[in-house]
Amino acid sequence: MPTEEKKPAVMTEKVDGIPLYLIPKAIADLIKKKGESVFHIFVERKFHHRYTVKVETFDEHAERVRQEEPAPEEGDGHG
Repeated sequence: MPTEEKKPAVMTEKVDGIPLYLIPKAIADLIKKKGESVFHIFVERKFHHRYTVKVETFDEHAERVRQEEPAPEEGDGHG
């Protein structure tokens, strides 16, 4: 419908393939980009002592969880 607003795609900031000693700088740079809205920081070890750093806001986190978990169906509760 023409009255619906389209939200921009939610993008988690991510830096791939950085060495261990640059993790603090990468995190600081991503936090400066996101501002005060940072909700979650991921640091994951990859191959050859390289790391991936991801920084999410709450909205990005909520969208990721919504995409990963299917909505509960009627009657899926306890009892």
